[in-house]
Amino acid sequence: MKDPRERPKSAVSDAAGGGPGLADDALYHALAARERRRTLYVLLDRGECETAELATVLTGWDASETEPMVGPDDRRAVLTRLHHVDLPLLADIGLITHDADDGIVRLERIDPSVADLVVDSIEAEDADER
Repeated sequence: MKDPRERPKSAVSDAAGGGPGLADDALYHALAARERRRTLYVLLDRGECETAELATVLTGWDASETEPMVGPDDRRAVLTRLHHVDLPLLADIGLITHDADDGIVRLERIDPSVADLVVDSIEAEDADER
């Protein structure tokens, strides 16, 4: 994955106003779950992703930290959590759009400080695991 700090300009607002800002409590609620931070990190890199592919990436990311092998049940659990918990919450606060019919998750235009917060949190998480 390339450095999400070098994300497409279309994904990041030039000024505050795209989605929640750093003073918004809903943002911190959304970022409280590692899976949602990772979802945003992937979308900062790609802009959009199929839900099934996102589940595969997140399952692999978890497996690289815990155990070398994951099965279809692990991926199915991640996909279920994405559909019923994580994607609706991220969409409700305006960070993403999710079309369940076509299975596409898209990053909304977000404040650059929010994007930096997501990247910094993932980098800190990775550093803590070393």
